[in-house]
Formats: sequence, C-alpha cells, structure tokens
Amino acid sequence: MLQPHSVVDGDLPAVPVVGPGGVVGVPVRLGDLDGRRADVVRELAQWAREQKLPVTSDEELVKFAHSCDYDPAAAKKCAKGFFAFRKQSPDMFSAWDTGLPNLRSILDVIAVAIMPRKTPENYRVIVNSLQTGDTAKYVFADVVRVLLMLMESIFVTEPTVDGVVMVHDMSLACFGHFLKFGWSLPKKMGAYMQEALPLKQRTTHLVNCSGFVDKGLKLMSHVGDRDSWGRLHVHKGADVAELHQIVPPDCLPRELGGSLPGMRELHDRTVQRLAEFKDVFLSQTS
Repeated sequence: MLQPHSVVDGDLPAVPVVGPGGVVGVPVRLGDLDGRRADVVRELAQWAREQKLPVTSDEELVKFAHSCDYDPAAAKKCAKGFFAFRKQSPDMFSAWDTGLPNLRSILDVIAVAIMPRKTPENYRVIVNSLQTGDTAKYVFADVVRVLLMLMESIFVTEPTVDGVVMVHDMSLACFGHFLKFGWSLPKKMGAYMQEALPLKQRTTHLVNCSGFVDKGLKLMSHVGDRDSWGRLHVHKGADVAELHQIVPPDCLPRELGGSLPGMRELHDRTVQRLAEFKDVFLSQTS
C-alpha cells in the first residue's frame, strides 16, 4: 500500500494512499463547490450509476465536470469516453509501472517532468525532452504511456486544475523521431485527449525547433482537429522569450530560461513520483 509522499515539492499534491475500496481521500469534496457546480456533479453521479460506470464516489466525477466547465452533457460525454477508451485500448492503459524494463528504458531516453509550480492561471506544466538523439531507442508506444501516466497523476490529485500546458524541447530531436510515431497510435492518442481526457489542453509548445519540424508536423496532419492545431505554438531557434510570454519562467526548468532546477533533477523527481503512483495507477486502470 502506498503511503502519502513525505515531502511535497513546490505545490505538487501528495501521492494518494490506496485502500481496499480504492484511492483513499479525495482532493475536492462536493461541499467545496458552489451550489450549481455541486448540483452538476450530483446529476453526473446519478447518470453514472444508471450507466453502471465503475465510479466509487461522487467526488471522482469532479474532474469530468470541471474539465467541461460544469456542462452536464459535455461532462457525461467525457466520462463515457474516458471509460470506453480504457476498455477498448488496453495497449495505452496498461503496464503503468516504472519498474518494468520497457518503461525503465524509455525513461533513460526521454526526460519528462511535471513542473512543481502552477501558472497564475492555475495550469499545470509538463516539459518533455530527449536525453539522447538515438532514434533506435525511441519507442513511441512507451512515450505515450509515460505521458498518460503524467496526466493521470495530475487529474487524480488536482481535479480542479484549470488545464495543462505541454512543452516539448526539440533540441535533440530529428525527423527520424516523427517517423517512429506510426499512423494509428498518434490518432488514437489525439482522440483520447480531445474527447475523453478530464484535463483541459491549454497550449502545446515545441521549442528549440529546427527546419525539420515543419516537415514532421505535416506527417501528423491526420491527428487532432482545428482547435488542437490552433493551440500549437512552434518556437524556432533557441530564443525562449516568446515562450516566456505564455509560460512564466518560474514554471520552467533552467534549460528553458526558467527559475526551477534543471531537467535532470526535475525528471528524477517526476520518475520517483510516478513510481509512488504504482498502486494508484493499478486501481485506476484495472
């Protein structure tokens, strides 16, 4: 059984404990919400029971309501898609264990970190980069697993966060990495993030971009809708001033001109955090 995280870095919430009935302790209770929002969650809970969705408490549904601006119809669609994707795509929603050889391997290839400080808009920031440019070691299916684990760890502990900002550092990337994506998995990942992820996608930033990025993005034109592409920002060269206009430096690692520690330290902290989520992930994906 997991124990609560003894040291919380920045404003990252403690890792939940898992008990016989599931995750113990809820980060948001209905009493914390105003009347209208609480009523939407209760309506959603009644609907979930009628649909026989695997929900153990009303509070579990706050993430769906909040990510859909407390629109009951949108929240129901999101919740239904959330559970359907898990059932239909076990390749994406299984083996979420950083101790497995494939995940240990990919976590030596990529560097990922949840920034331990939210933006003033109440957004959580995820930074993703490469530790090596060797495409032979880059397994996109495992990268997807890690990114899904990161986002799950956010909405499980912060169901009322107002969105996530993704920053991908392309300094060690090449066109060969785009070729490793394949066709179907990016499309499936994009559909999940648009239709069923209970976490608003705010902006996505590609930084330290070279000329090959435009060519690579053309390969990905089948993924996502117009709104998704409208949230994508491509930052050419090493100048991060444009990025800082959207993401404050105090929410970024040292390599991107931020005031937080370097990616190596933030990556190691994040990998440890994901390891401590092992039982939580098992309770959410089994």
